[in-house]
Amino acid sequence: MPIVKLDGGVVDEKWEGLPFTFMLQNVDVDRIDFKLEEGKYKLLTPLKLRKLEEYDKSDVKREYLQTTADKVEELDYKRVDRYSKDGLLQHSGSFSLDPNRRIAYSYVTINGVPMPVTKTIQYFLGNGEWLDSEIFTYDYDSDGFLDKTTTNQPARDITITEKIVYKKTRKGFTASKELAPHHLPVVDKESGYVYTRLPFSAVFKESETDWNVTIGGRYIIGKEKENRLAAQGELIHLHAFNHFYDMNSGLLKYTCEIENQREIPVKVNWKDELPDTIEYTFSCSEKNDNWSLNYLEKTEKKVIIEQWGNKHTIEHLGNEIQVTSENRFGTGHFMLSGHYTLQQVIMMIRTQSYLWCDDFEQQRISDRVMTPGYTNPVLFNFVYTTTENAIERVVQEVKIKENETEGKLRLGKPNWVQSNETPRDPDGKKMEFVAQLDHSNMFGTLYLFYSEKHQLISQVFQCS
Repeated sequence: MPIVKLDGGVVDEKWEGLPFTFMLQNVDVDRIDFKLEEGKYKLLTPLKLRKLEEYDKSDVKREYLQTTADKVEELDYKRVDRYSKDGLLQHSGSFSLDPNRRIAYSYVTINGVPMPVTKTIQYFLGNGEWLDSEIFTYDYDSDGFLDKTTTNQPARDITITEKIVYKKTRKGFTASKELAPHHLPVVDKESGYVYTRLPFSAVFKESETDWNVTIGGRYIIGKEKENRLAAQGELIHLHAFNHFYDMNSGLLKYTCEIENQREIPVKVNWKDELPDTIEYTFSCSEKNDNWSLNYLEKTEKKVIIEQWGNKHTIEHLGNEIQVTSENRFGTGHFMLSGHYTLQQVIMMIRTQSYLWCDDFEQQRISDRVMTPGYTNPVLFNFVYTTTENAIERVVQEVKIKENETEGKLRLGKPNWVQSNETPRDPDGKKMEFVAQLDHSNMFGTLYLFYSEKHQLISQVFQCS
């Protein structure tokens, strides 16, 4: 497939003047030509270009739509944090991993600083209601440093109701679960990245003679001898329960200590032979625990704490706070803004969250607070959206990949993979060879030729 470097303006006006590398989608194109006009080389061969946002993340060809940098960034959605307008973290949750689970915080003012007093693990029960599953209560000493953490899990019977939502399509219909009033990822228009995967979905395609469904990662062909609608309803019921069990495995297996799916009574409300709502009922016993934070040193300017096998040394240096983390993987250093207090930094490390935010224009950080166990800091990208009462921040992990548009460059004379296809200029003379690029990831070799007289560039592609 031919590769061509074009001006970034073909993707977006803001990228005009920046070189971009493209892989053409038409495998029949084996030669493309450029001509110098008004100081710029312009493409002569007509091409049908797709903009970056038209590529799905799963499309392997998207990997080749890169800048000419040595390293390539790939964004991986992590979670959404919801802040109040005054910058206090209210809720935090993941749309992809735990769509019906979130963490909620409440605050009290201690020595003039709002500090978290509770952290509550919540699960969506349906009908707009949340279950307070585990409650962490924080106690502070007279100087505002965390002293003790108490956890409480109330004994209770739990009923979670899931609503199945149906939508007609041109070829059939889809089934999905009604999502919790949770923080849904927004579109990152800056990078062209869109997170679209739903926690549960079933896509049914029908014709007069047969039908099929893609559900739970499986492709199933329906049996026409069966009642079509009833068979489709049973499939939705079966996979909806499996999805419920997988998505709530932490609550079911560890919090409520349910080891067998059969221990969960299920009630299905049917409508026109399809599940309308599904109710799951189970119980959790009461649990309580408490522990104190281990301080090895505690002064106004320096604190040393131990937590979960990690040792943290926190020093206030004025404009910055230096945090040194030591664990079995090694020692790491990172800096935080000096506008935080040592008491706040301890709580952020304890909860692995940025509980306070006063810069909603900050686009990126090199993070160690949310990833204390990592040897190297993790790069996070932020996307903001403002609601009536809050600001939601989508957290994306930035992963660095090798630039797959690189290859081996040869000079001198062309080493043809197939026959000699040296292009000729408008006068019929052979064009001058410039270089060839051998690239296994691009499935072939590119040859570049030049005509000084006609200010013409020609790129030829061959593969074995």
